[in-house]
Amino acid sequence: QAISFIGILSLPILFASGMSLLDTLDGVVMKYAYNWAFFNPIRKIYYNITITAISVIAALVIGMIELL
Repeated sequence: QAISFIGILSLPILFASGMSLLDTLDGVVMKYAYNWAFFNPIRKIYYNITITAISVIAALVIGMIELL
């Protein structure tokens, strides 16, 4: 059975549209997060420390999983 040309192109198009939608939503969420964090200088420090800690923990967890 042959798959139609539209059927072959539908998955890449759906993937691209989904990625565009999620990228847009991520931009909106990050805009509000940055506005919230940078409104107060102390809040900015805590925000930066929290995001850095999450990144370090994620990198360590992934590194440990890769070592197994």
